Amino acid sequence: YKTYEKGLEMKLNLLRGKILRLLSDFYPDGIEQTQLIGIYHAYDKTDDIVRSTSYLVDKGFVHKTQIPHPYKEGMNITYYKITPKGLDLIEGNAESDSGILIPREA
Repeated sequence: YKTYEKGLEMKLNLLRGKILRLLSDFYPDGIEQTQLIGIYHAYDKTDDIVRSTSYLVDKGFVHKTQIPHPYKEGMNITYYKITPKGLDLIEGNAESDSGILIPREA
C-alpha cells in the first residue's frame, strides 16, 4: 500500500510539472479550466487535475481567475495562468519544489 501511495505521489508531482510546463507555453495568456482538463483527462482523473492546479495556485506558481459565465447565470468560468514565480521554476531560475517534478522538454 505504501508503494501505491508513493507511486500516486510521484504521478501527482509529475502532473503538476506538466501543468506548469503547459501554462508556460500559453504565457502571457492563461487557459480555461475545461481546456486544461480536456488536455490531461485521458491520462489523469479530473479530481487529480483540479487538485494539482489548486496546489500550484496555493504555492503561488499559478494564478486562478474566475469570471461570471456570459449566459449561464450563477456559473463561473475558471482560468489558470502561470505566474512569474512559476516561470522561474520551469526555467530553472528558482529553487526546486519537492511537490513538483518538471518534465524535460521533448
